[in-house]
Amino acid sequence: MLTIKMWENNKKKQGFTLAETLIVIAIIGIIASIVTPMLFGTTSDAELKAAWKKEYSDLVQATMMIVADNGGTLVGAFPGDALGSEDLKNAFASKLNIIKDCSGTSSYGGAGTGASSEGCWHSGTNSWYYLNGTGIGSTSEPGLILNNGSLMYFGINKSNCSFGTGDYTRCGWLYIDVNGFKKPNTIGKDIFTANITSNILIPAGAKGFYSPETSCIESSTVTANKGQGCSAKYLYE
Repeated sequence: MLTIKMWENNKKKQGFTLAETLIVIAIIGIIASIVTPMLFGTTSDAELKAAWKKEYSDLVQATMMIVADNGGTLVGAFPGDALGSEDLKNAFASKLNIIKDCSGTSSYGGAGTGASSEGCWHSGTNSWYYLNGTGIGSTSEPGLILNNGSLMYFGINKSNCSFGTGDYTRCGWLYIDVNGFKKPNTIGKDIFTANITSNILIPAGAKGFYSPETSCIESSTVTANKGQGCSAKYLYE
């Protein structure tokens, strides 16, 4: 006859139940999902591309609202050529959800020290990179940090939007790092760029400017492979 003591010993020998095992596996999975990004600070290429598509959609909408605010055209909306960069940044700041605003230097119409030194963009020599591996340094143009952690900086080329770019002309441009300060901090990986025309936002790599065939080649170190062409390429994949 099975005594209570024998029954308790048999139960101990059975080990974990299936339910208990599944709970332990689930807990391990949750911990891994939290700890792994913290340890390595990386995001997959697919996630970065998806983030860029989402950011571009938001930026297009913001651009359309800014164009509408200025009577349907950005020609003359931010006067002074480069000096209009601060006003351009302010216009986007009013349409996006931001957590930090960094003014550019006086050369860009601001009263600050620039996106890099004020903490809205990568700072220091070789702090971000072209796709070919060449390092890039700090920028003194104005910038923003969005509420999702993305970094941005802006510049005006010609306030009359006549600056020749590929098959069209532009007023200025913007860069965005969809991964914030986390690596790889590379154009064509987590950093993308678009050109601001008189009435629309066009990704670099479209309409004859920075062809993806020559400026979006994985692992190529040739000079032309700066990564800007990936901005258009990944939107249409």
